[in-house]
Amino acid sequence: MDFDPEAQKQRLAPGSILVAQDSLGDPNFDSTVVLLCQYGSTGAYGLILNRPSHMPLSELFEHPPKGLATTGKNRRVYLGGPVQPVELQILQVDVEAVAGSSEIAPKIHLGGAWNDLEEILSRNPKNLRLFLGYSGWAAGQLENEVELGAWEVYQVDLQKLLMGPEEPWFGGSDNFRRFLATL
Repeated sequence: MDFDPEAQKQRLAPGSILVAQDSLGDPNFDSTVVLLCQYGSTGAYGLILNRPSHMPLSELFEHPPKGLATTGKNRRVYLGGPVQPVELQILQVDVEAVAGSSEIAPKIHLGGAWNDLEEILSRNPKNLRLFLGYSGWAAGQLENEVELGAWEVYQVDLQKLLMGPEEPWFGGSDNFRRFLATL
């Protein structure tokens, strides 16, 4: 199958999945799968789905918040991207959205007006993904990278993807492409 940059660019939208190609050449995105959360004329914002942190949430804080030891000690945190790597990004899947969150796709929300970390950690880990940092592109930058063949763009059932097993994501972009065929 030939790579058609125009067809790939037409798929760019909030909720699209970006799969890094070897031609990207950026170690920040080597073998990554990115959920595109925001996309428009001013740029794009996304979260890397397949880069889990090697530290549990409890070890990310110099002074852990009260209750963290019991409610989220071993909770997985992902590295969402190289931009603002100490900022927590919260993705809600298949649940009632927190006030102030942005809808990415049906039943998929980002952010929100959380009162504290305990409120976040009281949610079912299956329905809540935590990310440190994010991936960002200036206006026109992502389109140029797609044009050059650095990203393949997919539109999939995000709820099914995010509620399913994570293991297929961790083998890199080739493994993820095979997994996409099963959705």
